Amino acid sequence: MAARFSRINLLPHDSFEYSVVGKFLKWALTTGRALVILTEFVVILAFGSRFYYDKKLNDLMETIDQKQAVVESYAEIETKMRDVLERQKIVSLYLKTSIELPNVFLTLQKVTPPDVNYSQLSLNDGGINIVGTAGSESGFNKVLAGIGTIKGIKEVTIGSVDFDQRLGLINFKIRGAIKKEESK
Repeated sequence: MAARFSRINLLPHDSFEYSVVGKFLKWALTTGRALVILTEFVVILAFGSRFYYDKKLNDLMETIDQKQAVVESYAEIETKMRDVLERQKIVSLYLKTSIELPNVFLTLQKVTPPDVNYSQLSLNDGGINIVGTAGSESGFNKVLAGIGTIKGIKEVTIGSVDFDQRLGLINFKIRGAIKKEESK
């Protein structure tokens, strides 16, 4: 007959492993170890990703520096363009509000009789100034009437008129004021 063996446990039963502290220590030594390993893995990934993001940051900084250099290289050109546009605005405004220079001289040439000579012609913001001599009264009258027909002249003012008896000429100074149009 075979003898039955009973299980013999020579280690004493300890209630520590079933207490709260014992259960916590058992959990900390098994599951806690896995949490520590997982945490270390996350830390190593964060450390490794730092190199990737540092390289990406350096590449972005280089790109920004290059683009900033391009923008700075255009700064002088932009300043010159703004200056040109400002000058163009002034000229454009002048052309809109002033009389046309070729029109003035063409009309003046057409209305000038042969016995009238101009010693000075000037055109400025206020109008046209003419200094000259006329051989006859009719020549002087034609000049006065002709200046009034110039497009853009609103009024004609006689500055001075005198007769030079020694030469037999009429000396005159005439001013034609320019019409000022409202700029839009």
